Amino acid sequence: MKMMFLRAGIAMFAFSAASSHAAGLLDNYVVGFSKAIDTKEASAVAYNWDTRTLMVTNDEEEDDGTNIWGEYDLNGNKTATIILSGCLSLGSSQCDAEGLTYVGNGQYVVAEERYQDIALLSQTGVDGTTRTYTAYPDAPTISVGSDAGNSGLEGIAYNKVTGDFFGVKERSPETIWKISGANFGTETATVTELFDIAALPGLDRLSDIAVLSNGIFSATPFGDNLLILSGRSFNLLEVTQAGQIVSSYDLSGFKSLVDPANQGGKFEGLTLDDAGNIYLVSDDGDGPNQSYLVKLSYAGSVPEPATWAMMLGGFALIGSTMRRRKVAVAFS
Repeated sequence: MKMMFLRAGIAMFAFSAASSHAAGLLDNYVVGFSKAIDTKEASAVAYNWDTRTLMVTNDEEEDDGTNIWGEYDLNGNKTATIILSGCLSLGSSQCDAEGLTYVGNGQYVVAEERYQDIALLSQTGVDGTTRTYTAYPDAPTISVGSDAGNSGLEGIAYNKVTGDFFGVKERSPETIWKISGANFGTETATVTELFDIAALPGLDRLSDIAVLSNGIFSATPFGDNLLILSGRSFNLLEVTQAGQIVSSYDLSGFKSLVDPANQGGKFEGLTLDDAGNIYLVSDDGDGPNQSYLVKLSYAGSVPEPATWAMMLGGFALIGSTMRRRKVAVAFS
């Protein structure tokens, strides 16, 4: 019986420690690297869990209407050039690929800011280290909101556990959306506002969003939480889906790197890999700045799902034992 109490106590202590750890997830990150990349106007980054690579978007089109992105390994080395065509067919504003997320099977969903659409992209060709993806006019597209100019859909994230998407509108007003039941075959989805943005005070515009459920955090108490990036505020927040701020990471130490000319360089994109490492990309603002890829390495520990089960079992054991002791006392 003493051994049973000991095991239950260990489980209870472990759960308590994990809960305390969960309360400050972003406290467990250290800078892994900061690397200059040659993808101009880097505006979004997505982690491909099948190839373990990062896709980085460029939010401006070339004169011929192509949109050139870059693929990088997890050490920040470029592995491929990505080309999409058809930007000029979108309208007077052309391409503004501000958000990107991976959805599996080699496919990505891009968020177009001005028209507030999300479009499904697939690889269509390979020529050495250059790959082509679905042309914009041919991509299945779902409308998230009405045309918003340069203040619209700024980031997108896919939860592969639930199939939901989460999106952020940059400003006027700042909004966090949950996009459920997305069907690119019928080009339909249900879009709802997740919570009142007033719950996140002090943010100057929203830049991107990421989910914690796709990697090692999926079976933890904070697995349902979201990361919210505000590039202009140089701030990264961990929040619950009810809008409660759980932890934060101050990015202001990178300002001299991404905006040395003080002309608007800022972090625009955010993603996580399977191990919980965070990757950020910065654009070059309005001046001669350089786009950067920054890695924040996760330095904490996360119990395996089996460990969580043991912890819960420990609580059950404590409750069961206490009930048995109460019964014994009553009958004596």
